[in-house]
Amino acid sequence: MQWVNPDFTFIQSDHERYQREGYAFLGKILTPAGLESARERLDRMIRDLHPSLKPDEIYSAHQQESWLLAIAACKPLLDVIEYDVGPNIVLWSTHLICKPPKTGRPIPWHQDRTYWNTTKLGGSVWLAFDDVDENNGTMFVLPGWHRRTDLTRRATGDEFFDEEIDPAMLPADVDRLQVPYYLKAGEAAVHDTMIPHRSTPNRSDRWRRVLVCRYMSAEGDMGTKEYPDYRTGQMFPRRYLLVRGQDVLNRRLERMVAD
Repeated sequence: MQWVNPDFTFIQSDHERYQREGYAFLGKILTPAGLESARERLDRMIRDLHPSLKPDEIYSAHQQESWLLAIAACKPLLDVIEYDVGPNIVLWSTHLICKPPKTGRPIPWHQDRTYWNTTKLGGSVWLAFDDVDENNGTMFVLPGWHRRTDLTRRATGDEFFDEEIDPAMLPADVDRLQVPYYLKAGEAAVHDTMIPHRSTPNRSDRWRRVLVCRYMSAEGDMGTKEYPDYRTGQMFPRRYLLVRGQDVLNRRLERMVAD
């Protein structure tokens, strides 16, 4: 299966724009055949989802489905990440965030890196398997704000997402400055782990299914965590997978080199 568009390119000038803005639209990543196969496999995964889990709770998906690992470790995406972290790249997290029609949770403004027990992180790739827009729960980012320090947070009172950036820390014209991810199925974007972002509920009759892939340098700190198997609900440990370059600290990292 040729999952990835062979004509995809990302060059130094693209990375420089990403550094300025904190995000970049990558265009079409998946081939038509790859997208069709991915959607079929997603349908099967959602049918098999354990009753204790919601469709937005499929964590470390690449440890459970080899086709997702093939996409997350593909050369074009690693080329994007290498600009951020250098030649020795570890895939440490994937997350399928699927919002069914007329459901899904609103996610308030937040920054990702403050919640993670890892360091030397590269950008997070956001890959859409459905057309996404404001009606079915797409994401919004705040350009340029990745260069600020950790923004003060406050409690939300929500059990699922219990913190948000204090609104007083955001610009008064945030609604004008925010940029939505309006992506077609098979397209992707990448965002800095410190850029403020949020998403809306799915108010449409369509699914909103995305894969978020997260990477780091092989020299970064690698904290432990467990995730539920999407089929059984049983917990399993996070694995750090070397997908490009060398295990420079001799940690005996598992290796999948796609090059």
